[in-house]
Amino acid sequence: MQYYIEISSWNLLESFVTESISPFSFYSERNFGNNLSRYLSGEKEKSNYLILSTQDFGGDITLIVDEALIDKAYLNPIKKFTTNPVYTYPKTIYYRKGFVKIRFCNSKLKDSLIAESQILLEVKSIDKFVSDFYVKSKTIEKRATISNLKEESFLLERQSFIDFDIKYNKIKGALIGFTRGQYTTSDDTTLILQNNLRSIKNSFGGMNTQIMMSDVLDEASDLNGRIRNCKELYFKTIGRTNSFDVLLDQYNEVIKLAKMRSEEKKQLNNNQRKDDLLQEKTYLENCISQIEVSFNIIEARKELKSIKALEKANGERIGKSRLYFKKGTVEYERKQQLKNIIDEFENGNAEYIHYKNRLYQIDQELNDDSNKFDNILSAIFTRISDILNDLINNSSSLTNRGMVDLSKVSISDSLYLSSNPDDSEICYFNILLNCILSSTTAKQLSEHSVLLVLEESAKLFKSMPLSKENSGKMILNTLREYWSYKNQRIDSFNIPEGMPVLQSIMSFFVKPLGFDQIERYMMIKKFSSKAYAFMLWGAWIGFADMPKTFTNVLYQNDNINSMIDSKLAELSSKL
Repeated sequence: MQYYIEISSWNLLESFVTESISPFSFYSERNFGNNLSRYLSGEKEKSNYLILSTQDFGGDITLIVDEALIDKAYLNPIKKFTTNPVYTYPKTIYYRKGFVKIRFCNSKLKDSLIAESQILLEVKSIDKFVSDFYVKSKTIEKRATISNLKEESFLLERQSFIDFDIKYNKIKGALIGFTRGQYTTSDDTTLILQNNLRSIKNSFGGMNTQIMMSDVLDEASDLNGRIRNCKELYFKTIGRTNSFDVLLDQYNEVIKLAKMRSEEKKQLNNNQRKDDLLQEKTYLENCISQIEVSFNIIEARKELKSIKALEKANGERIGKSRLYFKKGTVEYERKQQLKNIIDEFENGNAEYIHYKNRLYQIDQELNDDSNKFDNILSAIFTRISDILNDLINNSSSLTNRGMVDLSKVSISDSLYLSSNPDDSEICYFNILLNCILSSTTAKQLSEHSVLLVLEESAKLFKSMPLSKENSGKMILNTLREYWSYKNQRIDSFNIPEGMPVLQSIMSFFVKPLGFDQIERYMMIKKFSSKAYAFMLWGAWIGFADMPKTFTNVLYQNDNINSMIDSKLAELSSKL
C-alpha cells in the first residue's frame, strides 16, 4: 500500500538534505537540517503532523511513500474522509531507495528542481532518488478541504520522536562517515604515489618563485631522479604514460631558460653598458623630436587628438562611448587628412624610422632583457602544473575502490565497532565515538569542544583494563601529549607508528573542522585508515550537515546505497 503527501518544491528539496520528511514543527527544535527553506503554505496547515492520504489528490508535487516506511500504530484517521482515508502522522518518515517516489505535474517543474539541487551543497541525495521521479498531471480533488483541517491535539510522544530524530541523524552521520572512509581509503602504494606527485608539483612551484625572485636558480639536483622514480611507481600502480617524459623535457628546458635569463640580467647589470645605453637613448629621443618639429608632426598629433576627444564627448552625451563625425563634415575630412599626414611621415621618413627602431631595441635591452624569458617560462610552468594535476587526479581515482564492510557496526546501548576483546585501539575508539554522540559539548564543532571530548574520553578509557596494557599506555600518552601541545605546555607531539586506528583518531583531533582537512592531513602523514576519522567527524556533525562533496561518491554506487539503507534499518530498529 502507498501513502501520498502533498509537498512544495522547497520542502521537497529540504527533504533531500536529511533523506526524510517531518512534521513542520520538528525542524525548529532539532537544530539540524536547513529550516530556512521550510514554510507554512496556509495558516491552518498542520505543524505537528504530516498529512497522509490513500489517494493522490493532485497538485504540483506529490511524495509517495511505501507502507513499509510507516509506523501504522500512529496513523490517526480523519473522520470526515471515509471513501479515501486521510490520516495525521506525528513522526518523521525516513526515505529508502525503492520505497519512495515523487510525482511532478510537468517536466519543467521536475527539471528545475533537479537543476536547483545542483547548486545547493547540503541537498545531497537527489541523484540517489532521481530515478524514482516521474511526471503525471493530476486533477486537484478535495485539496482545499485537506488544507483547511484544524490542528490535531498535541501528542505526548512528540518529544521522544524529536529525540529519536536527533540520535538517528548522528548515527547515520557516523555510518556514512565510516562507509565513505572505507570506500576511499588508499593503500600504501597509492598514498606514496600521491604524496610524491604533490611533492614534485610543490618543487616546480618553488622553482618558479625562485626564478622570478632571484637572479640565480639553485638546481633541484634530485628532482630529475624523483620524477623518474615516480614514473616507475605510476607505471606499476596505474599504467604507462608519456607524461613523465614530457615533465623531464620541460624540467630541462626550465633549467636552460633560467640560465639564459640570469646571464642576460648579469650583462644588463653592468653599469658601463647601462650608462652607454641611457646616453644613446637620450640622443635618439632628441633626434626624433627635432624631426617631428621640422615636419609639424607634433602639432598634427595634437589636433587629431582634440578631434577624437570631441567625438568621445559627443558620444557620452547620448550614452555611447564615442560618436564619430559623419562623412562629409569638416571635422571628418580634417581627421582623415591629419591621419594621412602622420601615416605618410611615420612610414616614409627613413631617418625617423631608423631612430625609432633603435630606440625600441634599447628599451627592450634596458627593461625587458630578463622579462623576455618570463612569458616562455610561465607557459612552461603552466603546462607542468596541468600535467601534474592530471597525474594526481588519475592517482586519486584509485581511492574509489575500497571494500566496504559494515558488519562491524553494531548498536546495543550505544553505537560501537565490534573487535577482539584485547584491541585497545577499538576500545578507545568506541568510548570516544559515544562521548561524541552523547556529550553536550559536541553540539558545536570547534577545536575547544574537541579537546573537551578528548579529556572526557581519556578519563573513561583510563578506567578500562586495556589502558594498562602497552598499547593502552601508548594511547593515553599520545592523548596526553596532544592535550599538552594544544595547551602550549610542550612544543610538539608524536603519533605512534603501527597503530592505524589511533592515527586515524588523532587525524580527527588535529583537523576536526572538515573532512577535506582530515583527508589532506592523513595523506601527508601517510595514514591510510580514514574510516575511523570520518566516522568520528560524521557522528559529530550529523548526516544532515554533511555536504554533497562528501556523500556524492557513495550515491553513485547502488550496491553501497543498498548496504547503507539495510544497516540503517537494522540500527534504527534497536534505538
